[in-house]
Amino acid sequence: MDNILPAYDDPLFSILIIIILVLIVSVSTLIFGNYKTQNREVALKQFLKGFTKNNTLLNLEAMPFEKKLIQPLSLLAIAFKNQGEYQKSINLNLYLIENISNFYKKEVFLEELGETYLKAGFLKRAKLIFLEILAKHPRNKKALRYLAIVLELLHEFDQALDTVEPLKILGEDTQKLEAHLKLSALLENKELSKEQKISSLISLLDNKGYSCRRIIKALFNLDPEIAWYHIKNLPIEKILDILWLLPQSKLNLDAITNHETLFTIYLAKGYLETNEEVLKSGILKSDIFCIDTILATKKSGNDNVDLYFSYGCNKCKHHFPIGFERCPNCYAIDSIQVKESLVEKRLTKGYSLL
Repeated sequence: MDNILPAYDDPLFSILIIIILVLIVSVSTLIFGNYKTQNREVALKQFLKGFTKNNTLLNLEAMPFEKKLIQPLSLLAIAFKNQGEYQKSINLNLYLIENISNFYKKEVFLEELGETYLKAGFLKRAKLIFLEILAKHPRNKKALRYLAIVLELLHEFDQALDTVEPLKILGEDTQKLEAHLKLSALLENKELSKEQKISSLISLLDNKGYSCRRIIKALFNLDPEIAWYHIKNLPIEKILDILWLLPQSKLNLDAITNHETLFTIYLAKGYLETNEEVLKSGILKSDIFCIDTILATKKSGNDNVDLYFSYGCNKCKHHFPIGFERCPNCYAIDSIQVKESLVEKRLTKGYSLL
């Protein structure tokens, strides 16, 4: 053996030992990595068994998989999702996930699958998908953002707030998200008394990070008198729809008559009256085009004009017939744009936003 191996004090012997150790570590790492990848694949397949493909016009089971199909099928899945054909989109994403072996290549399709479940209203399924992604890739910002949305829709606000800190660490601006979730948690908290909620909401009115629309709407529900007291400091044009559709029983005439813009709004609405000379003088102005237009028609004797409200998102530019706290299309927070238009007054009563 002495003739085969160098002596222990020979530098070559040390180099040989180091090379052997490196080889052992490399082989062990490779074996362990393959084993871990196989376990991950098995676990993912077991997980996906709970998400069965429903029968649709797409016969995916009979279609042989080829790599060149990945891009066209992924684009088709997105197109189906955008058109509201959610089941077809789900089937295509499941097909791609099952046939792609590398997790990081299939991760994008897991994200698409989770988003499609969210759009389709399958919130618990969406939650499971995003949790599965984060279990394997905790730094996935998109999965964290969508998980926060899903948890919010499930009214699991404490868990949704747990996503804020990881997103902040990953460099995301979480100020709006955190404020939105905290306000949602406050409004849904059944353990707080009415007085405690009102006190908390009033303290948030001066914080620009919180939605004044949501706060004033909540205050009108809890205590209209307090809402009227604080309304003078708010931008009226942002809450015009709330004020216009407010039930007459919740009006505070003292607050309204002492505020010119509020007075002209409810004069245009028909809840208040003034003498004809004041109306024709043109002194009353709200600096809101639609309100001043209604006052001008009243001046000419036409009392058959009303306001119709629609809502846009200033981020994705989609429009909706009802208001929202998160954009239903892009899920942006506090992105609502209130758009009013003049319509012929109907005999049916309007419904309050409250």
